[in-house]
Amino acid sequence: MKPLIGFTMNYVSAFEEREIRFKPSQDHVISDLDYPSCIVNAGGIPIPISVIDDEGYMDSILDRIDGLVLTGGSDLSPQFYGQPYKKGLGSINPIRDSFEMKLVEKAIKKQMPIIGVCRGLQLLNVFFGGTLIQDIDENFKTDLKHDGYMGPKWGIAHNVKLDKNKVLYKCFGKEEIEVNSFHHQIIDTLGSGFEVAAMSEDGIIEGIVHTEYPFIVAVQWHPEMMADVYQEQLKLFQLLINFVNDNPPIKNKDVMAIN
Repeated sequence: MKPLIGFTMNYVSAFEEREIRFKPSQDHVISDLDYPSCIVNAGGIPIPISVIDDEGYMDSILDRIDGLVLTGGSDLSPQFYGQPYKKGLGSINPIRDSFEMKLVEKAIKKQMPIIGVCRGLQLLNVFFGGTLIQDIDENFKTDLKHDGYMGPKWGIAHNVKLDKNKVLYKCFGKEEIEVNSFHHQIIDTLGSGFEVAAMSEDGIIEGIVHTEYPFIVAVQWHPEMMADVYQEQLKLFQLLINFVNDNPPIKNKDVMAIN
């Protein structure tokens, strides 16, 4: 049986930013096709997770899936890491933030293998007590442009160096890879238990791994956007699938509580 891999969805209000985005006026949950496509191509079955803040729903989904992908999206609200809004903060989505924080807490209790992508990396870092720089241009000196929206989704923005002692190096099989870049926020202080696994040439954290849980890996770039052109980027999703296949999860039972 192929493993079931849940992936989070974006929540979009019909009246987001005071403009009617959808008619009739209904809120939506949406996803890029890239995530489920990569899960399928890596050998899994993608299961979309809607932004429904219901304990029973979240528990039922997590009882059924074998792994979790935390996807990209809007900025994480600074309230979750104890800061006020600062210059450069982009759009935030408190409904999605609150839902995903609860989802991650439940997934961690079950020791579910997790991959975080872009916002997913930032969410995991904050969940474990870390903080973010709310905008690179306002608070970090670099000549690299990390919010590379002027290029195609698979366009190479810069290189990333991988720590030889971390799983991302084993995943890609080399010390340096080329990545795209679609973010303007970055990790400031690392969350408890995390170690840096990848770094951009200007000193920005691009990959982290957790040392206290079986499998929590996150990257700041978007491998799902690159995989059609650069097939090596599919390796991150294959890493998750292989871990699940080698370590069948214990279903319907919490195996660890976080402090």
